[in-house]
Amino acid sequence: MIGNDIVDLKHMNNTCHWQRPRFLDKVFTLEEQELISTSENQHAMVWLLWSMKEAAYKLHVQQFGNRFFNPKRLQCQIISEGKGNVSIENQVYVTCSTITDDYVYTVATKDLNEPFNTAVFKSEISTYTVQSDALKQEVLRTISKTKSIPIDTLSIKKNTPGIPKVFYKSEQYSIDMSLTHCGRFSGFAY
Repeated sequence: MIGNDIVDLKHMNNTCHWQRPRFLDKVFTLEEQELISTSENQHAMVWLLWSMKEAAYKLHVQQFGNRFFNPKRLQCQIISEGKGNVSIENQVYVTCSTITDDYVYTVATKDLNEPFNTAVFKSEISTYTVQSDALKQEVLRTISKTKSIPIDTLSIKKNTPGIPKVFYKSEQYSIDMSLTHCGRFSGFAY
């Protein structure tokens, strides 16, 4: 299982004002708020922690099938530059993050030693449906190429909890994946 999340930093700077009263209190633990307040780049730290939570949440939902909304239930710990842990009760997920001037991208797994494929790409069109369709086509092209499967035999459908799954000739293919897009950027991991 795998989860991922991307945050377009410029997009979020224009659309989400995390400095507004009580936003940090609703989303982040006291320890996470301390990380933010002491960071040289508070904006990037907010969205790093957010992307870690989102990536781990996607993995947790894949594992257990239960959705919930309680961001403080997910507790982040920064281990080293680009590496972290996210705890949800007794489950611990490891994260690998990339921070650029444009975006923060995080992949969460149970074990970073397990191999996975991931990619980030930029889209000039930022409408939700266009980005979503382009992202799905890109991940199908990549899976088709890496697994030597004709692309016209692959599709993506969501299961009951809303998790996207790859199908090969109408049967669920045994591959875990995660999709994400925000602003100008999209990413996938499998």
